Amino acid sequence: MRDLLEQQYPSYFLKVIKPHPRGARHQLLHRGKAMLYTASYGGEIRTGTSESLNFYAVMPLRGAGSVTLDGEDISAPISLLGPQQKIDMRWSIDHEVMVMQIPSALLQDALEPYLGDPVKERLRFEPGADHGSALGRTFRMLSSVGTAGSLPFSASKIAEHHFEQFLLHTLLSSQPHNYSHELGELPASWTPAALRRATRYCEDHAGEPISLNDIAAAARVGVRTLQLGFREHLRTTPMAYLRSVRLAHAHADLVRVAGTDSPMTVTDVALRWGFTHLGRFAALYRQTYGRPPSSTRQGRR
Repeated sequence: MRDLLEQQYPSYFLKVIKPHPRGARHQLLHRGKAMLYTASYGGEIRTGTSESLNFYAVMPLRGAGSVTLDGEDISAPISLLGPQQKIDMRWSIDHEVMVMQIPSALLQDALEPYLGDPVKERLRFEPGADHGSALGRTFRMLSSVGTAGSLPFSASKIAEHHFEQFLLHTLLSSQPHNYSHELGELPASWTPAALRRATRYCEDHAGEPISLNDIAAAARVGVRTLQLGFREHLRTTPMAYLRSVRLAHAHADLVRVAGTDSPMTVTDVALRWGFTHLGRFAALYRQTYGRPPSSTRQGRR
């Protein structure tokens, strides 16, 4: 575990006070632009760094511990550790922690559409969160899902992107930080031009991992205004509209290869357009086109 830490984080130190007979364990649950893993360092330990390079959120799953940030104790059950901060952690011999690691630049990119301007000052979060907070509930959900191994997002880059966007916006919207007072709607109201920009963005980027925030930024309105605009003018939600666009593309792909020797399968088409749950894809397809996707693929009428 020491070798692993020093390889990834040269400024880290790890001191084993009392070893545990089961040794150290490290389980990677998700690795994309952000990372999520659980770790037990193999005993009662003290660890930390003099210069954190990314943003971290740490929650103990078992055992007890203490976290000191820039010389001050964090008394909350979840610790949020940011760049350029000195971290000192002590964990009991039976500990296991879940760690969410997010590059600071990724958080800043997610924050900018809320502000309507570039982030000028380094993003700083309140260093502690409770189990009852949105972040705490997210950690509990992830810990229960992650007990079976890696999280189920590897089949689709779009699904992986949305998972990471969920983490980013949960942090930004629920955990107090130095930009919290500036969050709100972007300085624009709903217009027909905003609707055109939003729908065109969905159509032009349907094959890419885009989020609700991406659509709002393209429309040049805030998320709440975007949702209200779609509800009023299209009787749907932005993400449901995007799903219908992706379904139309999937249908076009199946029609194009219908009855041919193309190796493209229904599963290939579904995953290409971001449908990771094949049963739901088939049900939505049948509801929309009156027959299962396999029937279209086989060229049956």
